[in-house]
Amino acid sequence: MRVITQQAFGGVEQLVEEDWPLPEPGPGEVRVRIRAASFNPIDVYFRRGGFGGRLPQVLGRDFSGVVDALGEGVKGLAVGDAVYCYRAGQGSNGSHAEYICMPALLVLPKPARLGFLEAAALPVVALTAWQSVARARVQRGEAVFVAGGSGGVGSMALQILRHLGAHPLLTTAGGDASADYLVRQLGVEPGHILRYRGLSRERLLSEVLAMNGGRHVPVALDFVGGTMKELCFDVAAVEGRVVSIVEEPADSPINLWDEARSPLILRSLEFHFIQLGARALYAPRETWSVYREQLGTISRLIEEGALNPPAVRSVGPLSAVSVREAHRLLEEGRVQGKLVVECG
Repeated sequence: MRVITQQAFGGVEQLVEEDWPLPEPGPGEVRVRIRAASFNPIDVYFRRGGFGGRLPQVLGRDFSGVVDALGEGVKGLAVGDAVYCYRAGQGSNGSHAEYICMPALLVLPKPARLGFLEAAALPVVALTAWQSVARARVQRGEAVFVAGGSGGVGSMALQILRHLGAHPLLTTAGGDASADYLVRQLGVEPGHILRYRGLSRERLLSEVLAMNGGRHVPVALDFVGGTMKELCFDVAAVEGRVVSIVEEPADSPINLWDEARSPLILRSLEFHFIQLGARALYAPRETWSVYREQLGTISRLIEEGALNPPAVRSVGPLSAVSVREAHRLLEEGRVQGKLVVECG
């Protein structure tokens, strides 16, 4: 089978096409002929070696396709089923390949309403958004600030928040394309979009407060990091909840423990971090069913029309050239929604 792999950490030139043996499903596993796979910012970090890992490696965290072989003991799935999956760091290889073997408990039927490209774009961002909103315990009528609303996770979070009745929904845009996407595709009110380029931290805070009638917000979700994480702390109300999915470097100026400067201590804030793959890496295997349950709920909401997948942009058929292009676009920050590669 064809895979896009790397033998060394580094730039996009390390991504090369190779021919690997076809994996065989073990007990409790299914083999899927991948039809489409998506890209996430974490792929860039793994490619650079930011999280370590063993080489060679095939990147890719989510995919859609068709079951073409069953391991011993698999029930509830059959050869020929259209499926999609969050890989969770498990399986025979990453999803930027023609085939993959996965634990069956992580594989779900593809929502009939979605094509393979749309389904491949959904698992990582939808699960991350779902867990972020759930961890923040968002209530109907609460104002929420979302840093990074036009990205894949932000696109899903805004829809989930609207479904739950949160209001107003305040978010950010770095340019005209992002602002247009937020308004036209996600229904965000133009007056609730923070155009942040060139603004000081103090001005950013005042703009967000103005959008919320001069008040701080009960909940802030950080899908960007850096300055935007600082802004999430700034805009959160006393005893508010802040959730982030973005780690910070060791020399980050954000200090959570200094009693004179920490936003957590000064305003008695809750802070939560969502690492989607932590359960599959560190928790017992029997708890992995949480991924399936949550993605199953998301599938139901998709089928009902309550949620839509993020906007999808194909980079073309599976090749080193197309995968390198996706990585370049992610590094440049020029992505609204999700990038996908067509593997079938």
